[in-house]
Amino acid sequence: MRKHTAVLLVLVAVLASCTDFLKEENKTQYSQDYIFSSEGGLNLAVSALYVLHRNYLGDDQESNTTWAVERGTDIVTTNGGTGNFYGIYDPNHLKPSAGQVSRMWSRMYQIIGRCNEIIAAAEKMEQTATLKQLLAEAKAFRAQSYFLLFRTYDRIWLNTEPVTYLNVNEPREYRPATPTEVFDLLYSDLNYAIDNLDWTASMTGRFNQAAARAILAKVALWKKDWKTALDMADAFEESPYSLMKTPKEVFEKSDLNHSEALLVQQWSENPGGNLDLKSPKGHQFATLFIARSRGVIGGTDEESCSKENWGYTYGRCLPNPYLFSLYDKSKDKRYNDWFVHQYKNTSEKNVIYGNVTVKPGEYFPATKSGSYDKDNLPGCTKHGDILTRELFASRGYKDIILYRLADVYIMGAEAALRLGDQTKAKYYFNKTWQRAGNAAFTGTLKLQDIIDEEAREMCFENDRWYFLKRLGLLIENVKKNAGHEGLPESLLGRTNLPANPHFVRWPIPEEEIINMGAENFPQNVGY
Repeated sequence: MRKHTAVLLVLVAVLASCTDFLKEENKTQYSQDYIFSSEGGLNLAVSALYVLHRNYLGDDQESNTTWAVERGTDIVTTNGGTGNFYGIYDPNHLKPSAGQVSRMWSRMYQIIGRCNEIIAAAEKMEQTATLKQLLAEAKAFRAQSYFLLFRTYDRIWLNTEPVTYLNVNEPREYRPATPTEVFDLLYSDLNYAIDNLDWTASMTGRFNQAAARAILAKVALWKKDWKTALDMADAFEESPYSLMKTPKEVFEKSDLNHSEALLVQQWSENPGGNLDLKSPKGHQFATLFIARSRGVIGGTDEESCSKENWGYTYGRCLPNPYLFSLYDKSKDKRYNDWFVHQYKNTSEKNVIYGNVTVKPGEYFPATKSGSYDKDNLPGCTKHGDILTRELFASRGYKDIILYRLADVYIMGAEAALRLGDQTKAKYYFNKTWQRAGNAAFTGTLKLQDIIDEEAREMCFENDRWYFLKRLGLLIENVKKNAGHEGLPESLLGRTNLPANPHFVRWPIPEEEIINMGAENFPQNVGY
């Protein structure tokens, strides 16, 4: 895999120094003056942003935060473990003191704070091409972070001023930003990034024009600015990006830097390519979306975890029957390319499973004596990893696609439909629809068609919750489709969310309300 190990080694060290740069003692060779007064220093500071974001996706607790919203959609069977209460909208736990609520807020504002420091320093320097690129990356990061906060909490504090030793003790004005203020900053930051970044970055895994355009398309849809969203999709017609030929090719390798991936988070066992310099520590995405078949097979992890069953798994967030009902199983390649539907007895012994005996090499039946087993449900293999880790290990190093072209095409289809352009809407819709093996869609395209295609194509890529929320369909769809009928505990969200409609937004973290003052920044209604 093409990992820039030597560079990342430096970045992790710099991250520590950036975190504490206001302290008098500097334990690295990089001083505050160097970092914020030279192109080389700012390059290190920008690179540290990627480390912070990788920590957010990879760290145990923060990765649970990342996928909390994925659990609570209409296409998921949420299945125990940390963060399950988001999947069932449990009012006893989804509250301002919840850890996930705090972690997303604090991590994004940490990244935003670093971006503000970089941007302020860069704007004081001579605007060379290299400096503009670094400034564009920082602005893209700031936009990405603010957009996540805005979509999750609805009400956020908008700040673009860096914290320095000169102003650290000055009073601040805390108030919720208006949507107009948020969108103005997002448009400004992303347009600057688009204007000053190449389509592909010189270093793999860095922000590029393609990713900035993908984010702006998504922002524009939230603003109901259909024209800008469509313009962003149209721009890709003259870009170096293209869909992979088959759905299987999109996720089948551990190195996911291919023509469809617009921005890929880089992972590897090499120092600087994971969460720990001393002992390699990857992320756990491979374990979350495939059922815990080792619990069905029995024995030690080494005995029960196999390549055929996708190795060691937890099975926390699984595809549900409603999602599968959206595929034409006889035509749509995604149904088999992206999911495992049965697990094999890969041990050397007979396994008694309910009222049947499953011999070595045979597949387990879908039910156990007529009842569904949470450890034997189908799983999504998009993040499945049997290439970079020992089969009985919980952590792997498969890359994570942050933005991909298929999503841009689906957004383009919606934007064109909103503008009344059926021809172009079907053109973009058919990009993913036909790639999957379906015949070209030639009828009248409706919004429901796009809603269903978004589920089929983008499932388990962490955007469905926001997609449904934007359309005002989250409560309706969860009430009707969430969970698995055979597992009553997974259906609780169907009643909990309608009974608590304020759960369509997260609460402001309790400690932040205290810090900002409830009189300045009141808690979200309902919490």
